[in-house]
Amino acid sequence: MTKKKAKRSVVMKLSKLSASHKASRKAKRRGLLWKGPEVDGITQSMLSRFLMCRERFRVLVVDGLRPVDTFNHRIEYGSMWHICEEAFTKNPVEAKVFKSYWAEILRQYAKKLCRKYPLQQEQIQHWYNVCKIQFPIYLDYWAKHKVAEHRVSLLQEQTFSVPYQLPCGRVVKLRGKWDGVDLIGKGRNAGVYLVEHKTKGDINEEQIKQQFQFDLQMMFYLVALDQEAVTSRPDSFLPDAYPIKGVMYNVVRRPLSGGKGSIRRHKATKTKPEETVEHFYSRLAGIIAEEPATYFMRWKVEVTQQDVLRFKREFLTPILEQLCDWWAWVSNDNDLYGRNMDDGRVVHWRTPFGMYNVLAEGGATDLDEHLATGSTLGLEHADSLFRELG
Repeated sequence: MTKKKAKRSVVMKLSKLSASHKASRKAKRRGLLWKGPEVDGITQSMLSRFLMCRERFRVLVVDGLRPVDTFNHRIEYGSMWHICEEAFTKNPVEAKVFKSYWAEILRQYAKKLCRKYPLQQEQIQHWYNVCKIQFPIYLDYWAKHKVAEHRVSLLQEQTFSVPYQLPCGRVVKLRGKWDGVDLIGKGRNAGVYLVEHKTKGDINEEQIKQQFQFDLQMMFYLVALDQEAVTSRPDSFLPDAYPIKGVMYNVVRRPLSGGKGSIRRHKATKTKPEETVEHFYSRLAGIIAEEPATYFMRWKVEVTQQDVLRFKREFLTPILEQLCDWWAWVSNDNDLYGRNMDDGRVVHWRTPFGMYNVLAEGGATDLDEHLATGSTLGLEHADSLFRELG
């Protein structure tokens, strides 16, 4: 690099740092809900919103506006399950009885949801009952199918906020909550694994495994764990002697989400009364207990340091640089869709309707395999980019 180019690079870095600091100070003065990625930090869910639509993201973090919250059974069933996992870990003694600690914590959470969503109490009660009957079956199943490897829990349900330095010199805070971190194995083969609990309506094992090394949430959390290890604080929970090796992925199929086992209450007939609520949930419990392996799955997924570095190089670092540039622009009362006078770029847009993105739909194609491994199987050479024009 010539002296002239090196000087220009330093000037650009200093300019970006100056703009970023000004944006943070201005955000504080204006009393904005979010003070930016360097002050308040960024979570993977916020980053996902930024990726999908910058204008909708701005309305949330600058204007502080979002749709009125309503009960979402997919999200809240996952929350109920996390609560049970955390409570059971704290007090596993009476795991199989409904008067146990986890069941009481679950009941309190359901009551809290009923107060929050008074018009949806019937739905809340329904999914509370489903969780209450599924969790003991889950505990019983894994008690009989214990992982043979030595396993020590290092933490559960731990929030994090770790620094992540960008090439321009800016430092972004990565924030979130780890479900758990375990030390698995003994001796030379031992390693640190992130523990992640997921509830899903449909489980595609092959797709999950294919996408794992470039999954936004998983890799974001692993990068944060890696950064935690790098800081080497005296109070760090991570043992220095063991490398971070991957993720223990614990997946639970959410019942009544379509397909086999999605039963309904029997309606009254001329000869039989309507099925009672108690009998319905008892019947559902029997279906889950009959084929538990279709509802409860665990995979230990190895993730190499090269996988982490690739995620940082090909996604996390570039998008965080863009996020910081974007924040410096929108938080300074600039014309949102105008050109940045410093470099002529437009950094803000609104995503239109009518788009289709297989990634956003949770899907994958042979092109993703090509990006991961370089394989051209299932691909063909394009002879035209305008086939729809005839």
